[in-house]
Amino acid sequence: MTKAVPKRVREFAAGRLCARRALEEFGVTGFPVCVAEDRQPIWPDRLVGSITHTAGFCAAAVAERSHCMAVGMDSETVGDVTRDIWPTICGASEAGWIRSLPAAAQDAAITLIFSAKEAFYKCQYPLTREWLNFHDLIVAPLDMNCAEAEVSVRATRRIAFEEHSRLPLAGRYRLHERLVSVGFGLPQ
Repeated sequence: MTKAVPKRVREFAAGRLCARRALEEFGVTGFPVCVAEDRQPIWPDRLVGSITHTAGFCAAAVAERSHCMAVGMDSETVGDVTRDIWPTICGASEAGWIRSLPAAAQDAAITLIFSAKEAFYKCQYPLTREWLNFHDLIVAPLDMNCAEAEVSVRATRRIAFEEHSRLPLAGRYRLHERLVSVGFGLPQ
């Protein structure tokens, strides 16, 4: 974080505070949630977790490793995923779905796709150490008439995560306070 702007440093610190509070729910106190060389949070051995932070919102999810192999969560502000980067995020089916929506719903829809791919990545990476790009995944919620519903992610190619779970992997999304939050968990 030495090169980060002050806003990013504050978001990072707030995310780590959420993580410490989540760890306290499992009786873990005073554990510094450090960053590994690959920028992933380092959790206590018996726990898995995920952290998200964006402008004005931070959260953490933690689970017992004996119950859950991995978790991933992401929250994004609707409108922060600008139209000029949509092609780098969406495959053809996702872009078609977005275009089929009323203009007023499109920003939330692309934010959902972005956030779902990020949350899935955070879920799979600690298990596989495989880097994925946005076009390696396809998101299928897809019902923007609900403030909270299921979302699923499948791969467009063979990925290492398939050694741990069949795809598509189902998760949940929630639209709240101009944010989209998405979470995935992989039970043991």
